[in-house]
Amino acid sequence: MAIKAVIFDLGGVIFTLGEQGYRREVARRLGLGDALPAAYEEALPALQRGELAEDDLWERLSGRRVPLDAFDDAWEAHFRVNPEMLALAAELRDRGLKTAILSNTQASHVAIMRRMGVLAPFDPVLMSCEVRCRKPEPAIFRLALERLGLPAEQVAFVDDVPEFVAAARSLGIHGIRHTGDVAATRAALLALVGE
Repeated sequence: MAIKAVIFDLGGVIFTLGEQGYRREVARRLGLGDALPAAYEEALPALQRGELAEDDLWERLSGRRVPLDAFDDAWEAHFRVNPEMLALAAELRDRGLKTAILSNTQASHVAIMRRMGVLAPFDPVLMSCEVRCRKPEPAIFRLALERLGLPAEQVAFVDDVPEFVAAARSLGIHGIRHTGDVAATRAALLALVGE
């Protein structure tokens, strides 16, 4: 059965993955040296589920309040739009497919991406911090299917993290791991479209 929708991850797929550089910059600005402490990694699931406010986390780590947009420029410097992936998504829409976004992320990053207009052509857009669950939890994939109005076998999911691709596959979604090779990802998707 041909797919009717493709769900894209953001970091490492629609955007180049600049997580390590971003974290280093945030750590320096918070006065924490070159690396965020282990407490950041421990807090990340709650941050990405929207259960923890970013300014509370930064205060917990640095001992001072930090404006929510304090690191926007650092994020924009380390995460760049991949125009080839946006073009692929547009091509799929031109072929009649729905394109969606599913990302583990935090509120300030969502605000940046919405300002950039990158998310506008995608529907639905599921951000972990807004829907209160995150990959690889089955609930976030089920929510994506529900919002698409499609069964799992008619949907493909593109992500750079093997664990998340496996989670999607376990629910019957066609999981494709994006390794940075846009041509390979395009070929894998078009094979599912039936071309």
